[in-house]
Amino acid sequence: MPSVKDFLEILKLPPSILGAISLASGLILFLPEEALNALYMVNFRNDFGFILGPVFILSISILSIMLGVFIVKRIADKISWKRINRKTEAYLLSADSVKTTLIREFLADRTHTLSLPMNDGLVIELNSLGIISMAGKTQMTGPRFDGQLEVRYFLQPRIISIIDNNPELKKKYKRK
Repeated sequence: MPSVKDFLEILKLPPSILGAISLASGLILFLPEEALNALYMVNFRNDFGFILGPVFILSISILSIMLGVFIVKRIADKISWKRINRKTEAYLLSADSVKTTLIREFLADRTHTLSLPMNDGLVIELNSLGIISMAGKTQMTGPRFDGQLEVRYFLQPRIISIIDNNPELKKKYKRK
């Protein structure tokens, strides 16, 4: 007799296998008699129809729920990214002259990459907000004369896109 554990194993099947199970059980249940005769499946449907029906309904239900969850997650991700981009836009608009100058330097560089002190407060702030990121996890670093470590950072491509798509930001950061 199947247990709850066996039922939970069905829920863990990948969508491709669930789709194949639902398609196969649905075809066996709903194909006309002539098609099933050609496949020698009429007796199988008659003998195991009481199992095929629940398997079909269960697999279609699970696939529908998986599709619904996927769609909801995609919509939530898009809404989240829009919210993040709006907040980033507001941050860039309200940035003081020091931040604006630093971002302009990134924009002026051909690769949008600069060497900056790793422990600088402004660098840490821009990094934590996702405006700049380290250009690699492993880098050759050397101490400067004041003991600071310099690391290569790059301006995130989405920040460049946000600046280029907003006339106010374009003007503020002197983008052509």
